Amino acid sequence: MSEVVEMKAWLDVSVLRCPKCGRLYVDASWYVVEMGADIECGECGEEFNSKRNAVERALLEFDLDEKGRIQNVTVAKHLKTKTDTE
Repeated sequence: MSEVVEMKAWLDVSVLRCPKCGRLYVDASWYVVEMGADIECGECGEEFNSKRNAVERALLEFDLDEKGRIQNVTVAKHLKTKTDTE
């Protein structure tokens, strides 16, 4: 009988809100926090700074099977954003 091997992986993500129309986006936190990149809203076309418009940051935990396929995703931890310290 084969033993099921469960592996885990993590991803730090940030939730952003367009300041013009309110549409929400999720992106990798390294892109938001470290680069502070400007993005263009796909809904209204507004260009805005991702770091200044981050509303939530979390560490996601992925349960993977032996082939690396995602089986489950959970929020492992809520992390502080720039707005949490203001």
